[in-house]
Amino acid sequence: MAGAASALFLLDIKGRVLVWRDYRGDVSATQAERFFTKLIEEEGDSESQDPVVCDNGVTYMFIQHNNVYLMIASRQNCNAASLLLFLHRLVDVFKHYFEELEEESLRDNFVVVYELLDEIMDFGYPQYTEAKILSEFIKTDAYRMEVTQRPPMAVTNAVSWRSEGIRYKKNEVFLDVVESVNILVNSNGQIIRSDVVGALKMRTYLSGMPECKLGLNDRVLLEAQGRTTKGKAIDLDDVKFHQCVRLARFENDRTISFIPPDGAFDLMTYRLSTQVKPLIWVEAQVERHSRSRIEFTVKARSQFKERSTATNVEIELPVPSDSTNPNVRSSMGSASYAPEKDALVWKIKSFPGGKV
Repeated sequence: MAGAASALFLLDIKGRVLVWRDYRGDVSATQAERFFTKLIEEEGDSESQDPVVCDNGVTYMFIQHNNVYLMIASRQNCNAASLLLFLHRLVDVFKHYFEELEEESLRDNFVVVYELLDEIMDFGYPQYTEAKILSEFIKTDAYRMEVTQRPPMAVTNAVSWRSEGIRYKKNEVFLDVVESVNILVNSNGQIIRSDVVGALKMRTYLSGMPECKLGLNDRVLLEAQGRTTKGKAIDLDDVKFHQCVRLARFENDRTISFIPPDGAFDLMTYRLSTQVKPLIWVEAQVERHSRSRIEFTVKARSQFKERSTATNVEIELPVPSDSTNPNVRSSMGSASYAPEKDALVWKIKSFPGGKV
């Protein structure tokens, strides 16, 4: 098992300890002072702005949110990426309880903060970070704290992300595939690198403990079944699943089987390393008339089918930071100068396919 966290500190912007929780007894409160001293020493060095700092046998992992530093100290060889993700999840939990995570909200809710720190980590190992589940037995109402409450079933069973007893009059599932295309093009118009980053976003309103299954046109699965993959299959890279997905089932038959959380969540994210044709191709010609005057001619061409239409297209053209009073004309949509971006912004509300 990867190394555990020794302690968790919540510091103000000046490095003073607001709250800290010792989990293993091998560090002291003075570690926060040493961490902040080390942080100030490296503040002027832009190459040393790392979220992980090592000093005298102690590893410090931290993030900053508003005027609060969240820092984990550990004497073991721990998984830094996992603990940094844990700190971001902790921010989400605090925001769920206090609307916003700031020094003032921590000072006003010391009791709740300590209760949360006791539940989300045990002996230095992250436990429950689902805000909806934690809010069922850790209440912000001080009067309710006098009542002995049973922990919800989600804490004591294997499905920590969903409570039992959920009921809806109408069962609904919404699935959206959101993809972004990243393309690097050289000055000759040749595509050097392209990839697609996507996410499967779900909203579920289902009763009980539903078992959901989802299949993909994954090349690995289709080839294993002896089915043709020409033009129908994709190679998924860097696949990341929500914790509700049964990974063993996916490795066995490439089926995404899961009991979903209630509400909205990202089921999976992925990347496709494939040659992608830009949906909109932009060409820019630069002509210098004098030392103080320059002319840009920008053409945009849609490369998708005519029956499709792109909406709310926005093209940014960087210009020198000392540009003044540009004269902008556009044959389609509207173009304007955005001095805060040092760019010309061309906005097209509706861009039909196969059009220049």
